[in-house]
Amino acid sequence: MHDALPYPADFEFAQKCLEGDAAAIEELQRDFGPIIAAYLVHRGASARQAHDITDALWADCLAPRASFRPRLATYNGQAPLQIWLKTVALNQLIKLHGQEKRRLEISIDHQVGQAPLPPAPELTTEAPLLVLMRSALEAAFQKCAAEDFVLLQLAHTDGLRHEELARMFECVPSTISRRLVLAQEEIAAETIRFIRQADPLVELKWEDFVELCRVASPACFGVD
Repeated sequence: MHDALPYPADFEFAQKCLEGDAAAIEELQRDFGPIIAAYLVHRGASARQAHDITDALWADCLAPRASFRPRLATYNGQAPLQIWLKTVALNQLIKLHGQEKRRLEISIDHQVGQAPLPPAPELTTEAPLLVLMRSALEAAFQKCAAEDFVLLQLAHTDGLRHEELARMFECVPSTISRRLVLAQEEIAAETIRFIRQADPLVELKWEDFVELCRVASPACFGVD
């Protein structure tokens, strides 16, 4: 049954970790820890924040929480484990930045009536993986030729058959098929190119991208 999953080996590995397999847990932390920490630093975390979030990630993923299963139990093998872990860690970084911003706002509120404070630096963080994916796809569609974009919409959104499209574009159905394939290949290439340029640490193939879009949900990406 597990072999039917897109990433059965990652799923089996996650199950071993959840079962308390000491060797698997050591491998999880050894192989993924430095990758996650480097990814967080690339996303704007300090070295200390990256270290703390990565350490907390293992407890969050493996230890049961009050009325909740360990977070790793929500991993379903539908996406690469490394991407899943990066996204969980990134969401923790976003929460941390939000907490720091709220603390800063409270501190400023307490300073009302005192000497004006200099403007606080804006606390920002890169968008989560799903937002990056959406931006990449939008950028790819913007580069798509206008006529091909219309053709894709008619075929996939409106559900027109190739014969109907051939009559509209005054060509044969085989030409429509070739144009659709070429347009889709161009969009796939541009999408992955955008992601790699925006974040070289995200190792995503087009097949992964499509699968993540298909199963995208808060649980899939490690979000409560």
